[in-house]
Amino acid sequence: MINNFYKNFLFLGLILLLIGACEKDYNYTLPPKAPPKVSQPSTTLEAYFTNTAPNTIASAYWKTANYLTVNAKDLSTGLLYDDGALNLTNTFSGLTTFSKGGDSKLTLKAGYDADYVYILAEWYDSTVNASQHSWLFNGRYDPLKPSESATEWTSQRNSDKLALAFEIANAVGPTGTFATVGCQASCHGTGSTAVMTPNSGTVDIWNWSLATSSPLGYAHDMTATATGFSHDAGGSFATRNSIGSSNRSGPAYEWDGTEQSITLPNGTKTLLDPSYYLLNKTPMKGNAVTGDAIYLARCESCHGLNGIGAEAAGINSIGNNKKSRAGYIDAMDNVADMSGYWGTLNAQERDDIVAYLRGLSGTPGYYLTTPAVGTSSADITTIANVTSTDISNAMFASTNKHSKKYQILIKRKLKTNHADDVQFDLTTNKNYVFGVALMDNDGKNHIGSAKETLSFK
Repeated sequence: MINNFYKNFLFLGLILLLIGACEKDYNYTLPPKAPPKVSQPSTTLEAYFTNTAPNTIASAYWKTANYLTVNAKDLSTGLLYDDGALNLTNTFSGLTTFSKGGDSKLTLKAGYDADYVYILAEWYDSTVNASQHSWLFNGRYDPLKPSESATEWTSQRNSDKLALAFEIANAVGPTGTFATVGCQASCHGTGSTAVMTPNSGTVDIWNWSLATSSPLGYAHDMTATATGFSHDAGGSFATRNSIGSSNRSGPAYEWDGTEQSITLPNGTKTLLDPSYYLLNKTPMKGNAVTGDAIYLARCESCHGLNGIGAEAAGINSIGNNKKSRAGYIDAMDNVADMSGYWGTLNAQERDDIVAYLRGLSGTPGYYLTTPAVGTSSADITTIANVTSTDISNAMFASTNKHSKKYQILIKRKLKTNHADDVQFDLTTNKNYVFGVALMDNDGKNHIGSAKETLSFK
C-alpha cells in the first residue's frame, strides 16, 4: 500500500511537471516587431526595385524611400542674355540670389520597376516663376544691363527650372571626363569664358521648365554636343512667339479666347492659364506703338503711366491676360464713364489699344504644342505640385519667403532605345553619374551639383 502511495505521488509530480512545461510554452513571448522603414539619408541617389509603380507624388513608396540631400553650389554664374532680353537672370550671382538667398534644401529620391525609372525632386523657392521671355511693352529696365533700353517691346520674365544631365557617350570637357567631373564636362563656367557644351561626346539633358514643359506634363529631352544643344527627335514642344528673331521684335500671336484644355500623359485633363501659357492662339492684331500714343492721350490720366494706376485701377497685371481680345473690348464697352474716351475709337484704334494692353500685362513668349507620343522628345513625363490652371493660386500658402516647396516627379523608360538618350541597362551597369541644376527665374545661371550617382539597388 505504501508502494502504491509513492507510485501515485511520483505520478502526480510527473503530471505537474508536464503541466508546468506546457504552461511555459503557452506563455512564450514573441520578439518585438521590427520598426517600420522610414526614409534615411544616403550618399547616392538610391533607386530600389518596386512592383508597384510610384507614379504619383503621393505614392506610398516615397514615404520610405531613402533620400539624397544635394549640397548645392554655384555652377554657372554671371551670365546674361542677348540685347533686348531683360530681367531674366535671377540666379545671376548663384546661391546669394537664388530664392532671395534662401537654402534650396534640394533632395532627390528614386525608384524603378520593370520598365521605368522614377525620380522625385523637392526643393524650396520663394516665388513661382512661370513665364519665359514674355513680351512687355515699355517694361522694366534691367539693373544688370543698365545701358540697354526697355522702350517698346522687350523680352522679360523667366521660368523656374530643374535640369538633370547624364552621359550618353564619351563626354569630355576642359576639366575632365563626365565620369570624373560630372556635368562640369559639358556646361559650366562663369562670365564670357563659360563652357556650355562638351569638347567631345554627348550628354543627355532632362530640362523641366514651369513655363514651357510642365504645363504639358513633360520635361524637355535634349542633347549637348560640341556643336551645341538640340532637342531630341520629334523637336521642341515650345516655339518662340515672335514676329522676328530679335528680342525686341514683338509677339506674333495672342490667346484666341477659347478654353485651353489638354490631356496630360497620365490621362488626367487640365486647363492652361492664358495669363502664362499660349496653346490656342491667333495672330496678334493691332499696333502697340500706336496704342501707346492713344493710351497716353486718353487713358494715362486715370490709369497711370504704363498702366500702374492713378485715379482708376492699374491695368498692367499679368492676370489681365485672362481676358481674350473680345473680352477686353466687351469689358470696356460696358464701362459707362469711359464712353468719352473709349466709345469714340474706331475698330483699328481699339485693336491698337488692346495690343498695347497685351504689352503692359506681358504676352507669353512661347506657344506650346503637345508632343507626339512615341517620339524621342516625348520620353520624359513629369508631374508637378503646381497647377497650370491658375498660377496665381498654384501652391505655397505660407508667406515665409523661403518656405515654398516644389515637388516634381520625373518618369522615363529605363531603356528608350533612342540614340539620343542615356540607356539604363542594369545588366551591365547599376551606377550612373549625373549632374543636377536648379534655376530660379533664370535659364543660364544655376546652382546644384555637378556630380552625383544614381544607384540601382
